[in-house]
Amino acid sequence: MERIKQIAIWSIAALLLFSLASCVTNYTTQYLQTRKNLPQYSKKDYQWYVLKPNDQIAVRVLSINEDITRLFPSSSASSGQSGSGMSYKIYADSTVDLPFISHLKIGGLTLEVANQVIEKKIQEFDKNASVVIALNNDVFYIIGEAGKGQFPIYKDKLTIFQALALAGDIRTNGDRGKIKVIRETSKGPVVKQFDIRSNSLLDSEYYYVYPNDIIYVSTAPGSFFRIESFSSLMSLVTTSVTFLVLVLNTIK
Repeated sequence: MERIKQIAIWSIAALLLFSLASCVTNYTTQYLQTRKNLPQYSKKDYQWYVLKPNDQIAVRVLSINEDITRLFPSSSASSGQSGSGMSYKIYADSTVDLPFISHLKIGGLTLEVANQVIEKKIQEFDKNASVVIALNNDVFYIIGEAGKGQFPIYKDKLTIFQALALAGDIRTNGDRGKIKVIRETSKGPVVKQFDIRSNSLLDSEYYYVYPNDIIYVSTAPGSFFRIESFSSLMSLVTTSVTFLVLVLNTIK
């Protein structure tokens, strides 16, 4: 009987110790920490997005020339105001086909430079025409412990914190130490992993979200046993003590 008592006591003690170790604290969930044991990231200048194959661009032409209006039916000829804009796909060879303009290479260019290239080409038809282009697939995706869905990049230099806020932030059992971003590059997709709790994340290569990024937040190890609040801890302690008392009374 004495041996059974000892086993019961040690089992409950081990459970409580394990639960205490699994408690959620500010260290596991708080952002922008300055602890030295967190990864330290180097600052990196913001790189503007460059157009890639399979991107879809919207082209709007501002002109009072009816001939240009016929070439770009989405544009308004009478008022000089743009319409909704047509969408054009960038091919694998980085070129795009526009009305009466074939194989215009814009892949590898920023939107600003591509806008200038297209405008210059259209001004061969109408020197007073103005062009405005935009990226139609200007979105990012979130999966895992921060929700799921497709979200718009509503501003230049959208940060990882703003992106996660759109999805409702990372859940308590999300692994903030291993955030993964799958990003398309000219050489194919790459996976970038970082610790979002580190203050050095600001202005690093991981700080900004780009079109077509997939943000993946995995489940933290041991999250099944995690205690997320003081009330949960007290409930576990009370239940464990009650169970221990019942066991001891039973084997008397």
